[in-house]
Amino acid sequence: MNERTIEALIPEKVPDLPLFVTEVKNPEFDLQAWVVVHSLGSHCSCGGVRLYPDVTRQEAELLARAMTYKYCFHGITDRGGAKAVVQLPFDISAADRAKVLRKFGEHIGSLLRSKIYQPWMDMNCSADDIVDIYQGAGIKRSPPDNSAYGTAMSTFAAVMASAEYYHIPPEQCKITIEGLGKVGKYLAVEISRWGGKLIGASTRLGAVANLKGLDVKEILETSEKCNDLWVKENRNWQMLCCREDLFSLPMNIHIPCARIHSITEKVASNLNCRAIVPAANVPCTLQAETKIHEKGMMLLPDFVVNSGGIIGPCPNCDDEIRHRFINDFKEMIERLLRLSERKQTPPSVLASLVCHKNFRNLWMAGRKKIPLSRKILRALKYRIVNGTSKKGKSKINRTIREKFT
Repeated sequence: MNERTIEALIPEKVPDLPLFVTEVKNPEFDLQAWVVVHSLGSHCSCGGVRLYPDVTRQEAELLARAMTYKYCFHGITDRGGAKAVVQLPFDISAADRAKVLRKFGEHIGSLLRSKIYQPWMDMNCSADDIVDIYQGAGIKRSPPDNSAYGTAMSTFAAVMASAEYYHIPPEQCKITIEGLGKVGKYLAVEISRWGGKLIGASTRLGAVANLKGLDVKEILETSEKCNDLWVKENRNWQMLCCREDLFSLPMNIHIPCARIHSITEKVASNLNCRAIVPAANVPCTLQAETKIHEKGMMLLPDFVVNSGGIIGPCPNCDDEIRHRFINDFKEMIERLLRLSERKQTPPSVLASLVCHKNFRNLWMAGRKKIPLSRKILRALKYRIVNGTSKKGKSKINRTIREKFT
């Protein structure tokens, strides 16, 4: 294939459709899963494994595309966007859980061994779960780093930037978090340290509120004992009648930290905040985005806000790195907000333009792997329906400081 033919194949923007989808179905193990590779980098495609009873192919496709947007935004070309989802009951035993995940790893072993796909942690998926998946593929590896902390730190930086943009002092900033899981707990701690008020939070089992401010330490201690059931404990908070009541609380900033499309048009109609700062990927339906803009609320781009998971820092980073990351990232979000105001263009549109511009480089970096991935897919037995280098981190830090200047 000559260069002119290759040039003609390169999409002008990040495509909506994935490169390929692998379906894994094994009735013997009650296993239903999908691996979606949206794009390929020079090294691999990368994205978390989501373990939930009702995950779908559509959810995996949307999340994989969001990963491509993250990598393109930061100019990363060694990794493309991907995602895996496995339908797994919450009440499954530890032994059966490990068996299912090892079998899943066996099914997608060709993708893992060839580095077409590199799995990572995601909702309900721990470092040990990733080890089990690799073990099923016949690969020995140590547990991966906790990307939840980086996701929380970049989201927190965006919270601070939004508060400063609207001139809201920390002690007057009322915040709600939908989905207080691994990322949400890190966020709650940072918000408390900053002096902000977390007035409402939810898990998949319910929601609580305290308009004077929730005691984050008490939440963490209770959740350590009760997991997601902490919301049903009789503590210094009011349990809301239903989780949807969280959205009508009088907050300044709302943080979606749950599943895709948790903010529907109905939810958006009830929201009464200045800014929505997503720690979750693809939190809004298209109708919800329209309603949010009609109401004059600011929606920050999820693929920017929560991208700290792919660029660091990790919990054992020293304070200097942590503070530098927060300061640089916060200033980048502030520049994006000012540019959005100046151009009268939504922040998500401005950030998407950066991704579309950079996708060409990602596509070119991964094109040599595309024939390999197709060969591997043909070889799969079942039906087809590691960190960033120091040089790479230096480039990312530089681009964060320079974007939207």
